[in-house]
Amino acid sequence: MKYLVSLSGGKDSTACLLWALDTLPKDDIIPYYIDTLLEHDAVYEYLDYLENRLDIKIKRIVSEGMEALSVRKKMMPNRMMRFCTENLKVKPALKFYKEFQELGVDFINISGVRRDESEARANTEAFAIVNGIKNLYPIAYWNTQKVFDYHKEHGIQVNPLYKKGFSRVGCYPCIYARKHELQMMEDKYIKRLRSLEKKIGANFFSPEKEKYLRKGLDMGYFENQCVNQYGICE
Repeated sequence: MKYLVSLSGGKDSTACLLWALDTLPKDDIIPYYIDTLLEHDAVYEYLDYLENRLDIKIKRIVSEGMEALSVRKKMMPNRMMRFCTENLKVKPALKFYKEFQELGVDFINISGVRRDESEARANTEAFAIVNGIKNLYPIAYWNTQKVFDYHKEHGIQVNPLYKKGFSRVGCYPCIYARKHELQMMEDKYIKRLRSLEKKIGANFFSPEKEKYLRKGLDMGYFENQCVNQYGICE
């Protein structure tokens, strides 16, 4: 039996990895990361940190990429047409699973889905079979505080993006980015976004969100909120 641990570089998937290393035979654990090619540099650095700190090797899977996908679709993903997750995460994952299936290797996919993340996930159970794939959600019943505490108990730093005030880690930017996350967006990533928009001939964000890019947000507020709420910024 192999245990495939889906990693995003975020808090929940990292907690799942720590749980797996605590609970399962290390030699049977295969952490994997699917790259959308639209990521923050901090994510790659954090994956390197996990590899070195936990003495593991993370399988890096390169997807089609946001740029190629948008060119192929002739449009940008948006809240109404959210084709990015399906093409840049789900399909590459299914292709990865197929490698094990063709070899006749039994496996379980482990991921950090939690019930309190959203209404859509509120009824998540610890185990489910989805599209014929066995999935284990070991932190399904955890809350956010427990996730951060679990990092601390294991002496593992959280992704530094959380300490900057980010609520999630994934594509950068994400179509669901919050206003303050847009305000924090560095020039290099804005330039990358502008290049993508030019190739597609469309804007990534609505005019309402667009106006928040690089507004010079005072980071102290969010860092203090981090300390007060979860105690992760000491």
